[in-house]
Amino acid sequence: MTLWHIAWNYLWNRKLTTGLTILSVALGVGLITAVLILRDETERRFVEEGQAFDIAVGAEGSTQQLVLSTVYFIGQPAGNIPYEIYEQLQKDEDVERAFPIGLGDSFRGFRLVGTSADMLQYDWVNRITGEPRNTFRLVEDGNGRYFEKPFEAVLGSAVAQQTGLQVGDTFVSTHGLMDLEGAEAHEDMPYTVVGILRPSGTPNDRAVFCDLASIWHAHEHEYGTASLTGADTSTEADVDEHAAEEGDEHAGEHHEHAEGEAHAEEHHEHHDREVTSVLLVLKSPGLRFQFMPRVAEKYPDVIAAIPVDEIQKLYRDLLGTARQVLLAIGYLVVVISSISILIGLYLSIVQRKRDLAIMRALGAAAGEIFGAVLIEAFWVTLLGIGAGWFVGTGLTYGLGAYLSERYGFSITAFRPSPDMVSAYSAVLLMGMVAGIVPAWQAYRTDIARDLSDV
Repeated sequence: MTLWHIAWNYLWNRKLTTGLTILSVALGVGLITAVLILRDETERRFVEEGQAFDIAVGAEGSTQQLVLSTVYFIGQPAGNIPYEIYEQLQKDEDVERAFPIGLGDSFRGFRLVGTSADMLQYDWVNRITGEPRNTFRLVEDGNGRYFEKPFEAVLGSAVAQQTGLQVGDTFVSTHGLMDLEGAEAHEDMPYTVVGILRPSGTPNDRAVFCDLASIWHAHEHEYGTASLTGADTSTEADVDEHAAEEGDEHAGEHHEHAEGEAHAEEHHEHHDREVTSVLLVLKSPGLRFQFMPRVAEKYPDVIAAIPVDEIQKLYRDLLGTARQVLLAIGYLVVVISSISILIGLYLSIVQRKRDLAIMRALGAAAGEIFGAVLIEAFWVTLLGIGAGWFVGTGLTYGLGAYLSERYGFSITAFRPSPDMVSAYSAVLLMGMVAGIVPAWQAYRTDIARDLSDV
């Protein structure tokens, strides 16, 4: 019988002690595993989605708020910007595509995202690997299509699944970005479902996409103005009309001024419209840092952000600290588990003095006794790591399901990483170190004394 078999049999002669020690190691390893997987996967998914757009332009406020609200559909946007900014950005020589985003309404807690059909039909690729990204692919049932006119809607996969809506069904949106009881519904402006997207593991799964004009019409009907917020965006022509109705003695002056600008307004039919943000795809990602100052200089009342930079900053400044704390807790649990290994093996050595003395009397070398005890520590730690991996991946799978349902991000719970291998190696090393003291105690076995105590 080899030392490995002897060590294994000794362990399972005290099942309760061994099981509890393995459990304590598994809890620490499970926490470390879950933290590492969640860190890597959430960062990978957020960064991958952030790489889709080079620049986000929106109302003055926090750049992180701008990115989270209009790229990931998390939180509230700071405000809106004139539609003319979108038109001007669209014509910039460095811009490959510009996509307007209009927020303001929702359906059962899912956000209505007003945009252009080009955004759904654009040939999206991963800006890092160049691989196709099937972000807006329709379900292949032959019935769906992208929206072509106002009040046609394309549902994300999670929206369709949780609401039960199918192509051809209608629904009514409510004002606001959250599902609040008593929220005003746009009963006279129903949407018709014309398409359903495939699951993509992105925030798009939890969004309802429609023509930007749909959002404008709903708010124009509600507020009496095209503004998404109800702000007064009337033009001088509107003032002229109002002045004429009131008999304003200066109506003629307004009328002359309005006629002078009639030609310009023909080319700016959306002059009183607003968008929440404009998402830009530049001709090259390398233009991002050159483009940012130009936006700030040309449009002083708006802000611009690089989505991927804002997400990495968020991870570094906020989530990085939380991650370090959780990892520290996990390693602390492993240290306590190592102490448990030390105590358990030490007590085992005390109880097995007679057995060890007999082994020595039968010819076992002191080094072999030392090695057998270290092998026991190795087995306990290895089994704890294996059990901890199952605990950690199970926990990650559950949290991943929550993240997918809540934010539309799907994560892979079974993706190993170099950091995970390093963490497991460190845990195994701590377990082996914990076995040195009891192994040394066994090494120093006094054969004559231990046999005489029997």
